[in-house]
Amino acid sequence: MLTFTRMTATALFVVGLAIAVAASADAHAAPLLIVSADAAGDVVVVDPVKAQVVERIKVGARPRGLKLAKNRKQLFVTLSGAPKAASPAAPSAGVAVVDIATRKVTKVIATPPSPLAVDISPDGQTAYVANNETDELLVIDVAAGSVTKKIPVGTEPVAVAISPDGKVVYVATRTANELTAIDVKTLSLLTRVDAGMRPQAMAIGSRGDVAFVPDESIPSVTLVDLKKHMSKSYFMVQPLPKTTPPAALQSAVFSPDGKRLYVTTGFGRSVAIVDPIKKVTVGMIDDVGAFPRGIAISADGKKLYTANGPSNDVAIIDVASKKVQARVAVPGAPWSVVFVP
Repeated sequence: MLTFTRMTATALFVVGLAIAVAASADAHAAPLLIVSADAAGDVVVVDPVKAQVVERIKVGARPRGLKLAKNRKQLFVTLSGAPKAASPAAPSAGVAVVDIATRKVTKVIATPPSPLAVDISPDGQTAYVANNETDELLVIDVAAGSVTKKIPVGTEPVAVAISPDGKVVYVATRTANELTAIDVKTLSLLTRVDAGMRPQAMAIGSRGDVAFVPDESIPSVTLVDLKKHMSKSYFMVQPLPKTTPPAALQSAVFSPDGKRLYVTTGFGRSVAIVDPIKKVTVGMIDDVGAFPRGIAISADGKKLYTANGPSNDVAIIDVASKKVQARVAVPGAPWSVVFVP
């Protein structure tokens, strides 16, 4: 009888442990949105299924660019810091590293003002930061928590992306109208490539051979050949909503299958749907919010998310119907958004 009782207890323990592990796995698998709230100094964790804010994490002054590490365990946040005219005692600039599991800031790496965008090497050991105010690409040793090199690039760098093979870092420089290519191994300039009028962002195609660069001044997308490092062509994103001020392309994200490119339009209050093969606009999602800037997409490609600064919200968009399914209030001027599977 005693043996039976022990066996029963053991069985119950094993079942309980299995349930706990399964529950933990389910909790880990629950998708999240993380939004940078520029005016609030927070990154905001949003449950995209329930369409509600879960937590706000204080990170520092003017959080803007976001990048999820490849292991999905760390989030890197650029902190633009105080404006130029601020006093020396004003909050300083840097890159905050947030642990996704604990939702805690593990370190803040000091940088010159004002870091705007960040990308992470495939091994997670190096961060590359487009530093807008100093016209530099900053190379950061993540473990050491320090800037190891500053590389001059074109005027007003606003976006950065690493090639899929990890060998080249590209920086979009808005005022210089270029993509600057930097060799990762030597940290030296490879070339500068014409990228249209005021390149604002870049999205690298799934094969890693072409960058699609939304241009803010003229509503167009410039295609840059990343193998030959030369401009291939461009196409207009049209028709756009008639607004005052006029629509201005901001950010872009590919669908998981690479068949669609979604582009936010700023003052246009909309998301343009682009066929990247035919190079034409095939649809428009209207009234997503005031000045949609950042954009993200769910792992299955069924939902889009836009960060709408002036309306202080995040739009959850159903791709199939091209309709805003829900709005999540995020006070503090949302700037960027990332999807965490």
